[in-house]
Amino acid sequence: MTSRKKQARRRQAVLLAVLIAVCIAAIAVLAMLISSSFKKDKPTPAKPSEAPVQTEGAATPDPEATGEATEEPSPEPTKEPVAYAPVEANDSAKPAAYGYKNELVVNGEEVSSYQPAETITFLHNDEYQQIDGVLSFRGSCFRQDPYFGTATVEAGKLQQLWQHDTYSVKKGEGGSYSGAWTGSGWTGQALLVRWDSDTKAIMNMFDFAKAKEGLVEVIYPTMDGNIYFYDLETGEPTRNKLVFGVPFKGSGSVDPRGWPILYVGQGDNYNESGKESKAYIISLIDGSVLATVGNKPDPFALRSWHAYDSAAVVDAATDTLFYPGENGILYRVKLNTSYDKAAGTLTVSPDKPVKARYQSIRTKNGKFWLGYEASAVAWRNYLYVCDNAGFMQCFDVNTMKAVWVQDIWDDTNATPCLEEDPETGRAYLYVGNTLDSKMDSNGRGPVAFFKIDACTGEIIWQKEYTVSTDKHVTGGFQGSAVLGRGELEGLVITTYSSIGGSYEGYVVAYDTKTGEEVWRYKVAAYTWCSPLAMYDANGKAYIIVCNCTGDICVLNGQGQLIDKINVESNIEASPVAFDNYIVIGTRVKGIFGIKIY
Repeated sequence: MTSRKKQARRRQAVLLAVLIAVCIAAIAVLAMLISSSFKKDKPTPAKPSEAPVQTEGAATPDPEATGEATEEPSPEPTKEPVAYAPVEANDSAKPAAYGYKNELVVNGEEVSSYQPAETITFLHNDEYQQIDGVLSFRGSCFRQDPYFGTATVEAGKLQQLWQHDTYSVKKGEGGSYSGAWTGSGWTGQALLVRWDSDTKAIMNMFDFAKAKEGLVEVIYPTMDGNIYFYDLETGEPTRNKLVFGVPFKGSGSVDPRGWPILYVGQGDNYNESGKESKAYIISLIDGSVLATVGNKPDPFALRSWHAYDSAAVVDAATDTLFYPGENGILYRVKLNTSYDKAAGTLTVSPDKPVKARYQSIRTKNGKFWLGYEASAVAWRNYLYVCDNAGFMQCFDVNTMKAVWVQDIWDDTNATPCLEEDPETGRAYLYVGNTLDSKMDSNGRGPVAFFKIDACTGEIIWQKEYTVSTDKHVTGGFQGSAVLGRGELEGLVITTYSSIGGSYEGYVVAYDTKTGEEVWRYKVAAYTWCSPLAMYDANGKAYIIVCNCTGDICVLNGQGQLIDKINVESNIEASPVAFDNYIVIGTRVKGIFGIKIY
């Protein structure tokens, strides 16, 4: 009797298991069918020979639907990101191949090697900053796009909301290097921050700004020697400007932890006492200077010119600042920050910086300059930065030594943007150079836009162009690229110019896999500023690009002009945006708040 009961229970268990398996299989099939029905078609990029070229005044119809249904394959299951591959230099990127030499200073003494007390692994791009906004040049530590939020757009039209004047400050050095810095220049991007209410309460903001729910503050260091603060939506000043009397050519960085700290570098080299070049660490509680980095003179520098056009990178876990300088030194500084939000107190007591300098076959011959004007990209324990001699350098921040060095031809002012592939553990860098030291007697010469393996330094593909430079304006790739997402997924978009008789400028979209040119748009005149891509909730893109005649253009995802306004002033600085709101600085007419609607 007991045996029969056991057999019956076994049969019931088997039948139940079979029933469960059938249900699970049915649910899986249903899930795949639902997923497939909602998956959208991805448009096929144009071949290079078919790449549409859009120009000013081009028609702007949306692509018409074909009405034909396309059968989609069943979606692949989501894969977990694999472990990142180690960096191992490709043969073409061995530092020794370019006569590259690293030298270090630790605690004020030259050393042959360095091992930090705290090991650094940078937070991922999606985790790097702890508050809403655009906190550094080109966004976060991967430098992909200076856009935060979601745009609600009906027509893709631009509307000027507000404008504020900017002024000028005398240039440094004296002698033949005379004149004035005006307004906002290259790279000159504003920062946009949505502070939490507790942080606003301890700042020297005006009362309305402290009280306004969801306020996004514009923080704009400019070439006229001031740092301005505005309400993004209305342009109303949120606090008194800070007056420094020295130019800020590059872009600042707000501390990614959401702490009220601004890092910004002086953009000119002064001999005048009190104005010697340096990078500043500024309290955004009261506007005081907490500390400085890289003060001129630095006896370790091989180049006497000191300036800081790059934007800082901060490792939050170890409270460590990284700053590349035009004197050819990469600074690593333990900040020892003490911040008490409740008490409203903030101090910084930096250790002596660890300094890495370099030499190469080019910098030794006197034709090419030492120095970094581009901002550094941070990925894992590596920093990637381009120099004035045409080399991209990959540093391991835990040894402060170059892992690989790649020849990218000529002076490179553009900041690279980094793309990460979680399936392979690889990352890739996109950047172009300018025409400076390699032009012929007619001002003509080659430039290129590169895709580079961030792990090995190998050049994956390059797109070459012949451009021109004159004594006033540099041709080539002065702007930094946008890595596309949404409908721009699989594209990288950048600008370049040829300074010939017509001062031509272009916006170009490349296929990230192949390097094929998918589309290009010809702007009315040369452009030094970097493009910006904004997106709505469905991933539809709106690309903002500006030029030297004051045009602000909106392109759709196919590179077609949607709208254009003109602000009657050279735009060298790069635009920045939060939701529907854009901020753009100009050389003469000041700072503009723009809305896309």
